[in-house]
Parts: sequence; C-alpha cells; structure tokens
Amino acid sequence: MNNTAPIWMGIAAIAGLVFVVALGVAYVLYDLGLIGAVFVAIIVAGVAGLALALGWRPARNDRVAAAVAATPAAAPAPAATSATPAASAAASGAGTKPATLAAARGGQPDDLRQLSGVGPKMEQTLHAMGIFHFDQIASWGPQELAWMDANLQGFKGRASRDGWVAQAKALAAGA
Repeated sequence: MNNTAPIWMGIAAIAGLVFVVALGVAYVLYDLGLIGAVFVAIIVAGVAGLALALGWRPARNDRVAAAVAATPAAAPAPAATSATPAASAAASGAGTKPATLAAARGGQPDDLRQLSGVGPKMEQTLHAMGIFHFDQIASWGPQELAWMDANLQGFKGRASRDGWVAQAKALAAGA
C-alpha cells in the first residue's frame, strides 16, 4: 500500500501526540499548573517535531521517484488526443508484447523490487513473463506499456500508474 500523505502531516501527528503526553506528564506527575504544563508541552513537542523533520530520510523508492521527476527526459511526450497512447491502447485491448528473455542474463536478474509498486509477488510475475532487467522495462514504448498494463494478472494498469519506464531508465543508467 502506498502512503500518499505528505511527510509534514506525519511529523505533525507525532508531535501532537508528544504534546498530549508531555502535557499530561507535566500536569499530573510534576504538579505544574495548567499554563506551565502547556508551556512545557509546547517546548517538548516542538523539539520532537524539529528532530523528526531534520532526521527524516525518504525511502529508496521516493529517492528514485524524485530523481525521475528531476530528469527532463522522463517527461512523457504530449499526446494528440485527450488520452495517452498507452491508456487508449489498453482500453482497446491493443498493444505489443515487449521483448522477453527465457532467463536472466548471466543468471542474475536485477532487483525489480526497486521499482515503485513492485513487491515480491509482482517480481515473480514479471520473471514468469520474461522480464528480468531494468533495461528491458526502460525500452518499452507506449504499445509495450499498454500490453503490460493489460496483461499483468491482478495488477492491471500498475506499470503506467507507477511510472515503471521512467524509473527503470533511471535505475538502468545508475546500474
């Protein structure tokens, strides 16, 4: 499951929880007045929020997505119609099967789980379909992407939604 909430919302929620706990501790255990307890709780929650904000590190897939977003070549070409070619091809049931392999080159497949939305089950599905390497995915055009979207059993549309081609280009370049 992908978390789509901004990071600052999580930090604010944790800092709010710290505020409530600190308020209770200062008021009940240390027998401070309400104003003193609120003041102490604000300081403790502020320090906790600042520590979380400064120490936050994005997950690996977030860094890949950020690198892909910063790459100008990763932007999709404008479509002539309102729908993208991949979406229109998938809707019509069209598409071209991408080039596949019988086995991974050198017996060692790439770690496809580095792509957003690819877990162990999806990786097994891709291997069963003959997809083992980032450069295979990076070479997909709109027709191949539409075919994959239509034929990923249980994961239809995942390749387009998660931008696998752009991510694979970035990962293949760095691999």
